[in-house]
Amino acid sequence: MTDYSEKKKSAQIKSAKILRQKPNIEDYSKSKPVQLELFELVHPSEKDYSNTIELYDFIPKYVWGRVERIQEKFLEPIERDFECRQQSYRVRISPARIKDSDGVSRDYFPGKREELVEDALRKIATAGQGVFLDNEAGVTFTLYQLQQELKRTGHSYSIKQIKEALMVCVGTNLQLTDVSGHDVLVSSIFDTIGLQTREDWEGQGEKTKAFVRFNALVTISIRNRTFRQFNYEISMGYQNVISRQLHKRMSHHFTQATFSQPFTIRLSTVIRNFGLTTYTKLSHNLRDVEVALKEMVEKTVLLKYELEKIMDTKRRNKIADVRLLLFPHPNFVSEVVAANKKQKEAKELA
Repeated sequence: MTDYSEKKKSAQIKSAKILRQKPNIEDYSKSKPVQLELFELVHPSEKDYSNTIELYDFIPKYVWGRVERIQEKFLEPIERDFECRQQSYRVRISPARIKDSDGVSRDYFPGKREELVEDALRKIATAGQGVFLDNEAGVTFTLYQLQQELKRTGHSYSIKQIKEALMVCVGTNLQLTDVSGHDVLVSSIFDTIGLQTREDWEGQGEKTKAFVRFNALVTISIRNRTFRQFNYEISMGYQNVISRQLHKRMSHHFTQATFSQPFTIRLSTVIRNFGLTTYTKLSHNLRDVEVALKEMVEKTVLLKYELEKIMDTKRRNKIADVRLLLFPHPNFVSEVVAANKKQKEAKELA
């Protein structure tokens, strides 16, 4: 059998280096460029909102559901194809190696918990705690503050679980390539994490200041003003991961939203671009997506939806795909109009 411990050695060395190198925020050059100020949403009318990030937010980097480990420890990297703005990409997701409470190191992919932690940290950044550290976008916070923000939005995690999520984010490696196979990005979900001392990290550290430097694509999006405002409160309130992914996608790309013009996407595209499991029967995937769409109707993001079945031309009565017609709710349309105005102002001011 393959020696997986040797296979992971270089990744472990890299993670250890990240944690040792500049563990204190004082070691970094701090700045707040005008683009970061434009990224902030500090007006009282903007308290429910955060920002989506061009390309980065649409990489299917999260793994939903249970995974089977090799030797109860190891996970093979996952490769996924997806599209963003009619461009094809492939991402290779290499799991993080985390030492569990029983002393055994195991591989972990980022999942729902890590997505929520990242979204909460980005919200904290938009609320005025964002900072550029050595010219890379980051955020300062305390573990207690992060825990309370997650709890406020309906997601209760212990300090230990939050630390684990941070470690998974900094230890997960993403290799993004374009259609020609050239690297677009090789990076972790979080470039760097840090607490003031190792003792703070190993202890509770609820009130200890921490910092994260986000993925490089977040910095690029902030600098280029390609981020877009979306309703963070609704997104964090979803029970269904498909609802959250679809809401972010619509908020970022459906810039011409009107009551009469639906957002159209195929079921096969949702499965591929969101990193969902492809079931033997397409109807099972459709069932899961319909649950998400009903939740979006309940949240007044969608007014209604329609399904157009695309039949297999070679096999009678077999569904080849389904076209989803998503009609936006007036509330969502209003938010898109506001986001368009905000983005236009940001580009003009910068």
